[in-house]
Amino acid sequence: MATRVSKRLFSLELNDVPAHLQTPTFALKWSEEIKKSPAVPIIVNLSIDSKGFYLICVNRVKKEVECFDLALIHDTRTGSQVSLPQGGAEYFDQNHIGVLDVPVTSKWLTIYYGNTFVASELRIVHFYFESTSLAREWTEKLFQLGHNQILRNLSSLDCLEKIHSKIIHGLLDLDKRKIPVRSLVQFLCKSNRDSSKVREIHQRLESLKLNIIDSTIDPNEFTFNKFFSLYMNLIQCHETEKLFNAIGGIDYQYLNLENMKVFLKKQNETLNDTTAMDLYEIKANDVIKKYSEHDEYDREKGMSNESFLRYLLSFDNLIIDPKKLDLCMNMDKPLAHYFISSSHNTYLTGYQWTGRSSIEMYRQVLLTGCRCIELDVLDSEKKSDEPEIKHKNTPVKPVLFIEVIVAIKEYAFKVTPYPLVLSIENHCSAKTQTKMAQYFVDVFGKSLITEPLKTHPCSEKYPLPSPNDLKYKILIKNKKISTNSTSSVNNNNNNNHQIINQKPDAISAATGSDTSSDISTFSSTSTDISRTKRLDESKTQKQVIVGNIFSLENQQLLNASPRHCFLNHNPDELEECTDVNENSSSENPPSDGDTICESKATKAMSDLVHYLVPVPFKTFAKAEQLSKSFEMSSFSEDRALSLIREQAKEFVAYNQRQISRIYPRGTRLESSNYNPYMYWLVGCQMCALNYQTLDVPMQINLGLFSFNKACGYIEKPPTLCQLKNSFDPKARTNVENVAGYQIDIKVISGQFLCQDREPTFVDVQLYGIYGDMNKRHEFLVRSKRWNGFQAIYDDTSIDSNKYSIKFPNVSLPDMAALRFAVSSEDGTFIGQSFIPIAHIRSGYRYVVLRNQMNIPINASSLFVFIRINIHIKSEDQEIAKKLVQPLMNQAIERNKLEQDSNKQTSCEDIVSKLLVRNHNTTSMESELMFREQTEKIPTYETKMYEKHLVAASRLHDRKTLCKVLSLHDILTKEIIKEDRNMESKLRRVSVDFHKKIEKQEARFQQCLNLQRDQTCPQGQRPRTASVIQTKDVKESEETLLELYSTKFHLQEELECKNFNEYYKAVDDKIKADYNKQMRQIDNILQEEKNRVNEEVKLQMKKETIEIEKTEKDRDKVSKLKEESFQSNSKASACLIQALEVMHEEVKDILTRNLKTNLNEIEDHKSRELQKCLGKYYNRFERVQYKLQQWMNAAEAALLTGSSLFPHNSRMKISTSLCTFSYPPQEVTKTNSEP
Repeated sequence: MATRVSKRLFSLELNDVPAHLQTPTFALKWSEEIKKSPAVPIIVNLSIDSKGFYLICVNRVKKEVECFDLALIHDTRTGSQVSLPQGGAEYFDQNHIGVLDVPVTSKWLTIYYGNTFVASELRIVHFYFESTSLAREWTEKLFQLGHNQILRNLSSLDCLEKIHSKIIHGLLDLDKRKIPVRSLVQFLCKSNRDSSKVREIHQRLESLKLNIIDSTIDPNEFTFNKFFSLYMNLIQCHETEKLFNAIGGIDYQYLNLENMKVFLKKQNETLNDTTAMDLYEIKANDVIKKYSEHDEYDREKGMSNESFLRYLLSFDNLIIDPKKLDLCMNMDKPLAHYFISSSHNTYLTGYQWTGRSSIEMYRQVLLTGCRCIELDVLDSEKKSDEPEIKHKNTPVKPVLFIEVIVAIKEYAFKVTPYPLVLSIENHCSAKTQTKMAQYFVDVFGKSLITEPLKTHPCSEKYPLPSPNDLKYKILIKNKKISTNSTSSVNNNNNNNHQIINQKPDAISAATGSDTSSDISTFSSTSTDISRTKRLDESKTQKQVIVGNIFSLENQQLLNASPRHCFLNHNPDELEECTDVNENSSSENPPSDGDTICESKATKAMSDLVHYLVPVPFKTFAKAEQLSKSFEMSSFSEDRALSLIREQAKEFVAYNQRQISRIYPRGTRLESSNYNPYMYWLVGCQMCALNYQTLDVPMQINLGLFSFNKACGYIEKPPTLCQLKNSFDPKARTNVENVAGYQIDIKVISGQFLCQDREPTFVDVQLYGIYGDMNKRHEFLVRSKRWNGFQAIYDDTSIDSNKYSIKFPNVSLPDMAALRFAVSSEDGTFIGQSFIPIAHIRSGYRYVVLRNQMNIPINASSLFVFIRINIHIKSEDQEIAKKLVQPLMNQAIERNKLEQDSNKQTSCEDIVSKLLVRNHNTTSMESELMFREQTEKIPTYETKMYEKHLVAASRLHDRKTLCKVLSLHDILTKEIIKEDRNMESKLRRVSVDFHKKIEKQEARFQQCLNLQRDQTCPQGQRPRTASVIQTKDVKESEETLLELYSTKFHLQEELECKNFNEYYKAVDDKIKADYNKQMRQIDNILQEEKNRVNEEVKLQMKKETIEIEKTEKDRDKVSKLKEESFQSNSKASACLIQALEVMHEEVKDILTRNLKTNLNEIEDHKSRELQKCLGKYYNRFERVQYKLQQWMNAAEAALLTGSSLFPHNSRMKISTSLCTFSYPPQEVTKTNSEP
C-alpha cells in the first residue's frame, strides 16, 4: 500500500502549533559526531515556537539553546526507518533502557537537516523520547510543519517575525532568563568588527526605552512591536516614507480610507484591472484594520507610516499571487502538457566520475517533489544475481537495487500524490532483469502500472493519461520488446565484410565525419585527451555493409577500453551498441564487442513498460506520422539544442503529443547543469538535472517547481499545447492571439538586516522565448549607498517615470520569468529569487531573497516597483487609444472631419497627380517589381540569427569569465601544514639559543651582584650610583644583546622566507588560473566562430530554397542567390568582428582583475613582512628595556642598601618574553632614570 499524502501537509496559512508542543518535552539527544565523542546522550527539552518557525532544543546540562529552522528539515523518521547511531544500542543495553517487546527505534526520532540535498552533507540529529506515541507525534508534526508551502514562501514581514522568534528563544540566557545585549548585537551584525554598526544598534536600542539592566533585555518586554521599531530605525526606510507622503500622509501623518483605496487601485492599474472601486474600498478598510492592530490609540485616524510599512512587507502585498502557491492548475490534461521535475543520475552525491552512490539521495530528491528519477542498473560486481545501481564504467561504488526501490516505495508519494517515473538505464543480463521485474511487482504492488488504463490504451491516436488519472502510480521507463524487431547483427559468407545493424551516422563516426561530442575519454597522460562521439540516431536503421575499414582502423576508432571510458551514455535514444569511443592511440585494442551496449529488454521487464516507451528518435515527421503518444525519446542537451536551432516549430509540435527528456552532456564531469529554460521553451517536459549541484540552472528549476503546491508538475501554457499551432519560439514577431507585455522595473532599495557583506550588485535577468532573448535581457544595477543594513539602488523621485530596467516587448508572458540575483563586489552570492511573469503582481512590492535551495533568507529583500502594460506596436497606438477611450475619440474624429472637409478637393487633385505619375513612369514600376522580389528573401531571419548569436554568446558572462582567484580563495592544506612547520622551526631556534642565553643572563646578574659587593662593603652606602657601570657589566650586556639579536635575526629570516614562498605559491596559483581562464575565453571565441559559420550556411541554404520556390527566372534566381550570399557573408563578418571585440574586452577586464589581485597580494605581503620585522624589533627592544630595568634596580639597591636579586624574585628575560601573546604587542619605553 503506497504511503498517502496527509490532507494537512500543505496549507496557505502559517503553521498552527498545538499548545502541548510549545511546552518543553523531555528527550535525549545524541551527538552528531559519534566518531569523535562517546555515545553518551544529552538531556534536552524540545519545543516549537508559537509561530512554527523553529524547533527549540534546550541543553539542560550546559544551559545552551539551539534553534533548528523548520524550513530546513528535509525529513523526520521513526520506527523501522531509523538506523541507530554508533554506540546507541550498546548504551541502551548497558543502562537497561527500553522494554523487550518495544524496540528502541519506535521511541526514536531522526531529523535530516540542512541547506543541501546531498545526504552526506546534511546534519543528522537523533532524539529519544519516553514513549512511542511521543516519538510518532513529533515525527509527523515536524515533517508537516517543515513542509508547509507558506514556510518556504514567507513574506518579508513573516521573515522579521521569524528573526524575532530566533532572538527571543535562541539568544536567551537560561540562568538569568534575559537576552544579553551583546548577543543581540552579534546576531544583527554577524561580527563586532564593524564599530559603526555596533554603535548604531546600541543607539537604536536606547531609543526604544527598554528597561536594560546589566546589559540584558527582558524577552517579555522585547515584543515584536519593539523589534519592528528597531528594524525601522536601523533600515531607515526613507523610500517607503516618500511613498507614504506621496500617497497623502504628508499632511496628516496618516493615510485615510480614500488614500488607501486609491493606492490599492494604482497597485493593479497596470494590469488593466476592472475591479470596482467599492470593492477596493472594502479591501482598503480591511487592510487598515489588519495592519493597525498594534496601534490601538491611532487606529481610528487611519494608517500610520509604520502600519503602511507592515502592509508593504506582508503576505497580502507579496510580489507573486499567493493562489499560485496552492494547487491552482488543471491536472486533467495529458502528461505531455506538463513540465515534469526530473533528476539525472539520481544516485550520485557528487561528481560523475569520483562521486559516491547513495540510497539516501533518492529519498532527498523525492522529498523535493521530483517526479522522474534515474536508475542505472547493472549486474552485480560480486557475480551474484542481485542487480546493483552505479555509474557504468566508473569507479563509483554500487548500491543494491532492492534497497533503492524499497526507499523509493516509502518516499514516492510522501509530499505529492502525482505519478512518479522511474527512468531505467538497463545493463543487466536476462536473469537479472527477471529478478528486477519481480522486485518491482513485489515492492510497489498496486502502485505499479502493469497494464494500460482502459480509458487510455497504448495505441495510435490516443493521448497520454493525465496526472489525476495516474495519482499514486509508478511508471517504468525501460526499453520494450518490439513485435517487429529484427536481428541486429548478421554475417554473410564474405569474411572481409560485416553486416551491422547500425545507423548511417555510425559509419560517419568511423570515417571521421563530424558528430556531436557527448562523452569524454582520458588517457593516462594529461595531453592525451580525445573525444568520443555519440552515434546519431536521427535517421532510420539500415543494414550497412562495411568493408575493410573496420579491419584497418578499428583500433583507432573503436577503442572502448573501460579504463579509458569513464562516462556512459543515456540509452533512451539508442537500441543496441550506443557509444563509440574514439582514441588516437590504443595500448589494448578492443574486441568487436567492447563498445558500450545497453541490454535488450526481456519480456518480464517489457511487460511493465506502458505510456513511456523509449525509442530512438528518427525525425519529427516520422513521429507525427506514427502518432504514438506513448513513445518518447531522450536527447542530450547539445542534440536538443541543435534540433531547436533547425526545427523549433516541429519540436514544439512533437512535445504537444509525446514526452521528451533532456539530459546533461557527458563532459559535465563536475555534475554542473545546463539551463533548462532553453528546452522548456519548446515544451520539453523532462529536463533532467543534477540535484547535488545547486548552481543557477538548479535554482531556476527549483523556482519554477515551487508553484502549484510543489507537486512536481507545472502546466505548460496554452501556446505550447494547442495542436496545429503556428507558434515559432525563434520568431521575433508577436505570438499569434497572445498579447505581449511591456515591463518596466525600478530596483529601489535592498534590506539586509543580518548581512556582513555589502550587497553591491542586483542582476535582473529576463528568461523568455528566443525572440525576447535577442534583445537586451539582463541588467546590472549597482548600489549608490549602503548604511550597513540597507542599500539604495535608485534614488530618483517616487513619481519619476525613469526606469533603470526596461523590457519593451515580452512576446509570450506565460513562458517568461524574472530572476533577481544579489551579490557583493567580489561576486559572492547573497540571495536570489526566480519569479514567472505569469504569477507576478505589479506595483510596489518586496522581493524576498532566497538561498540556492530556494528557501527564504531571513530579512533579505529588495524593494521594487514593477509596471506591466500590454505591449502595443507604434503603428497601433492610435487604434489602442480609440479602444480605451471611445467616446472622447469619437468627438475628436467629428471635429477633425469638419475641419478637413474643405480640403477634400485639393486632396483629390494630389491623388490624381500621383496616379498620372505612376501611370507614366515605367521605370518606377520595374523598380517596385524588383523590390517585391528582393523582399521575398527572409532577411529578418538573418538579423534574427545574428542578434541571437550575439545575445546568446557566453562572452556576456563576465562574472564567471573575468573572475580571477584572490588571496582569500586560496587556503590549501599544504599551506596550513607549512605554517605549522614554521612554528616548529621557530621553536627549534629558540631551543638552540636557550642554554646560551640562560647562561649569559646568569653571568650578567652575577656581574651586577659582584659590582655591588665590591663597591658597597656591608653596612656602608655608596657615594654615587654610577660606580656599577664597569667594563665586565658592559661586556656581559653586549654579549647578551648579541645572542638575542642573532636569535631574532634567524627567526626573522625563517619567517620572511616562509612569507616569500607562501606568496610566490599564491602568485603562481593565481597566474595559472588566469592562464586557464584565458584559454577558456579563446576556446569560447573559436567555438562561437564555428557556430556563426554553421548558422550562416544554414541560413543561406534556407534562403536558397525559398528563392527557388518563389522565383522561376534563372537570372533573377542567380542574382538573388548572389545577394543572399553577400548579405550573409557581410552579416557573418560583422558578427565575428563583434564577437572578437567582446573577446578582447573580456580579456582586458580579466587582465585588469589579475593586476588588481596581484597588487593586493603584494600589498598584503608587504604588510605581513613589515609586521614580522616590527615584531622582532619590538622583542629586541623589550630585551633592552628589561636589561635597563635590572641595571636601574641595581642602582636603586645600592642607594637603599637592599638586596639586589632575592632568590625567589628572579625572572629571566627569556621567560618573561614567553608571557607575551604571539605576535607580541608593542611595549612603550619608560624612562630608565632611577
